[in-house]
Amino acid sequence: MAPDFFDFNNAGEQKSFDVIPDNTIATVQLTIRPGGAGEGGWLKLSKDGASKMIDAELVVVDGPHAKRKIFQNFVISGTTQGHTEAAEISRKTFAAMLESARGIRPDDKSDTAQRARMVSGWQDFDGLRFVVRIGVQPPRNGYDARNMVREIVTPERQQWKKPEQAIRPAAAGQPAAAPANAIARPQWAG
Repeated sequence: MAPDFFDFNNAGEQKSFDVIPDNTIATVQLTIRPGGAGEGGWLKLSKDGASKMIDAELVVVDGPHAKRKIFQNFVISGTTQGHTEAAEISRKTFAAMLESARGIRPDDKSDTAQRARMVSGWQDFDGLRFVVRIGVQPPRNGYDARNMVREIVTPERQQWKKPEQAIRPAAAGQPAAAPANAIARPQWAG
């Protein structure tokens, strides 16, 4: 009799990799795939070297599509007017990511909200969880349809729910980092 590995009668059907349906609301976790460019090496250069971008991997963390991935680039800077416009769109998208992750309404101009929209660098986005509306980019240039982030869902929207932030793994010899939206323990609490 053949070893179990060579008996495929009970292997089951292969997993489908169809796109996630258009307009699906889901919580995702952003992972930046560093490209070695920009401050800290977090950015990636375009093929022609004319722009720098965030190479993002977004993993769905809840619902029926959990563990599915969306890959998307966000232009941060570049040499053309098109790059400038794309960078402005990306800047607004990253602000919305912070608002979604930290429960800040876009119209909130309080000091607390303004501080919540500030980060120390791209590393603060790595591992951040927020709510998105997923879109479908139609097939083009010989490639199949693929998913994309249609928009970030922020707290004033009915579809928003507070995302639970993941504990960031500790670097060697360092304590684990608290979630990005964690409230610090008061000094009087010891």
